[in-house]
Amino acid sequence: MEKIINYFMVRAISAFILGAILLCFPKNAVLFVVTAIGVLFIVPGLISLINYFATAREERSDIPFRLAGIGSILFGVLLVSVPNFFVNILMYLLGTLLLLGGISQIATLIRVRKITTVAVPFYVIPLLIVIAGFLVLFNPFKTAETIFTLIGVTCLFYGIMEFIYRFKFKNKLKTTLSET
Repeated sequence: MEKIINYFMVRAISAFILGAILLCFPKNAVLFVVTAIGVLFIVPGLISLINYFATAREERSDIPFRLAGIGSILFGVLLVSVPNFFVNILMYLLGTLLLLGGISQIATLIRVRKITTVAVPFYVIPLLIVIAGFLVLFNPFKTAETIFTLIGVTCLFYGIMEFIYRFKFKNKLKTTLSET
């Protein structure tokens, strides 16, 4: 059960770090994120190909692993070489993630509300996260700097709220999660 609770901490720390990076470097954040995603496709693709060729011919799997590795590398190179093309797609993805993150927090509060009182102010930040997600989804082409600043602030608040939930509702969440 503690692993489930630790997952909340990982989400909180990740959101907080992402928010801080986006606030510190909003102009470069978009291109950096797309480029980083490209690298994250290239590395496993290379590992897949290296493993394929390092394996004895008799033990090699057929073409699918090799094609997956090559496809991963090609997609990664595409992301790294033309990141501006993927910025628009990334904006939709980040808007969706904000929307789902806010909804997830509201669902957690509703679950906790069944066993304890949850003050109305606890719903404000998740609701703002949902609104921010909708704003990004419905206006993704507005200046990326403004949107990434908004996403950065939202991620910071999301991370802070996860920390608060972790400490305020820790025992109650353990009870609720063990019952489901």
